[in-house]
Amino acid sequence: MLNQIISALLVASLILRGEANATVSAQKEKKDLFKWETIASKSIDLSYRYPEPAISNGFKENILIATDYLNKVGSGVIILNPGEVFSFHKNILPEYEGQKIITQESGFMVNDGYKVVAGLGGNGVCHLASLMNWTAQEAGLEVRAEVDHDFAAIPGIDSKYGTSIKFVPSGGLNSQKQNLYIRNNKDYSVWFLFELEGENLKFSILKF
Repeated sequence: MLNQIISALLVASLILRGEANATVSAQKEKKDLFKWETIASKSIDLSYRYPEPAISNGFKENILIATDYLNKVGSGVIILNPGEVFSFHKNILPEYEGQKIITQESGFMVNDGYKVVAGLGGNGVCHLASLMNWTAQEAGLEVRAEVDHDFAAIPGIDSKYGTSIKFVPSGGLNSQKQNLYIRNNKDYSVWFLFELEGENLKFSILKF
C-alpha cells in the first residue's frame, strides 16, 4: 500500500512540475526518487482518544482536519530538504525567522473547519503534534517542542513526547513556544507521510 501511495505521489509530482515532456530527465528523477526507506513510523488509535466518547470523537475529527491541512502543504506529502524546518503552525520563534520554514495554513479555529471540543476550537491537534514529535525523534531529526502536554495524558504516546500546541492570530511568544519544530539535520531529503488504516493514523518519515 505504501509503495502504491508513493508511486502515485511521484507521478503527480513529475506532472505538476511540468516534466512530462522531458522524458529522459523525468525517468532518471523518478528512478532516483524510488530509492527510499522508512526510517521511522508510529501510529495512534483514533477510535479512543479520551474516556468520554463524544470528546474522543471530537478529538478524532480535529486530528483528521489537521492532517488534511498538512497534506495540502505538499499535495499529499511534506518534503524537507537538508536544513529545512517544519513548523506545526505559522507563529514561529524569532530564531527561525529568515529560514526555510514549511508549515500549514490553518489556525485550528472554527472558521478553518475545526470542531469545538470541551469548549476549545481545534482541541485534539496536540495529539497529532505529539505523534509527529515521537516519530521525528525516533528518526533522529532535530525536534524542538518548548511546552509539553503534562496537563493531560495523550493515549498511546509516552508523556515525554507530549506537545502542547496553541495558535494565536496576533502571534506572541506564548504561541511561538506552543509549537512543534522539526529540522532535517540529515544530508538527505525526508518525506512526511500520513496514512489512515482503519481507525489507526500512521505517520511515517521516509529517507530519500
